[in-house]
Amino acid sequence: MKRAVFFAILTAVMLFMYVSVHAEVFDSFEGVNDWGFESWDNVGGVALSISAEKASDGKQSLKAVAKEEQEDWKNRFVLSRDASLDLSGSDMYMDIYTDASSGMSVAVAFDTGGEYYESEGKILNQGWNRDIKFDLSAKDFKCKASDWKNSVPLADRSDISKVFVLVQHPKKMKGATVFIDNIRFK
Repeated sequence: MKRAVFFAILTAVMLFMYVSVHAEVFDSFEGVNDWGFESWDNVGGVALSISAEKASDGKQSLKAVAKEEQEDWKNRFVLSRDASLDLSGSDMYMDIYTDASSGMSVAVAFDTGGEYYESEGKILNQGWNRDIKFDLSAKDFKCKASDWKNSVPLADRSDISKVFVLVQHPKKMKGATVFIDNIRFK
């Protein structure tokens, strides 16, 4: 009897550890690059490539290099990828490497149920920023209905049609570079 209880508890602990560690990897950049960039009026340009530099998972990462812009207010770039996701009950994680000593941040956004929702930015430290977590149940998203104030939850999480990664960099920072890898939901 004691042995059966022990094995039942051991099995439950191992299952919990497996589920908590493993996540659905959305992109680890080991294959074809499905990411593009947005050319909205309020964002700057960016050059994208798959790179063997600075991979946190596997052998490749997505290298994004900001193009120098003349306008000070175009100090961010936006990467995007089409999707068909149900993120109910999930949070988003990613790893980002940057050489910049300060002034860089990352946010995520989603097209969901026909609306655009954007999170608050998270400050990036120089070097590796691993396991950056975006709580998709938090009330810190902004959208048109919130008058672009970070005060609402992400609606229609079961109907995600596009994922965005927004990188803010210091004004006129020539060649601001980040390496993005291991984007996952858990």
